[in-house]
Amino acid sequence: MKASTSIASKSMTAGCGRRVTLATLLCVLATAPTWAAPTSITVSFRDLDLSSIAGATTLYHRIQSAAKQVCGYAPGADLIERAAWQACYRNSTADAVRKVNNPLLTAVHAGRKAELTAMLSK
Repeated sequence: MKASTSIASKSMTAGCGRRVTLATLLCVLATAPTWAAPTSITVSFRDLDLSSIAGATTLYHRIQSAAKQVCGYAPGADLIERAAWQACYRNSTADAVRKVNNPLLTAVHAGRKAELTAMLSK
């Protein structure tokens, strides 16, 4: 089982053992925004039990936080930059969830009800 994952832009690197780098889509504007951010962040989940709802939810929050950093949100950005950030965030989060390939994490990302998600953990 993988123990960490990276939110990155347009690259995929497989690491040894329990690490993997996730490729994500980074929305690119015609010019680089002033709020440019890092293009890769490693998200560790070695400490999580992904067969539990709590573990999958914790990982999802970590992925969301990393996506926010990678996409570089800047409050007060104009509408075009905000739309680009939202697309980057959605794509990065979805891509990371897809590449972890865990049914509970996918269910949390999809917003499924706790009862349905709980059935996946059994």
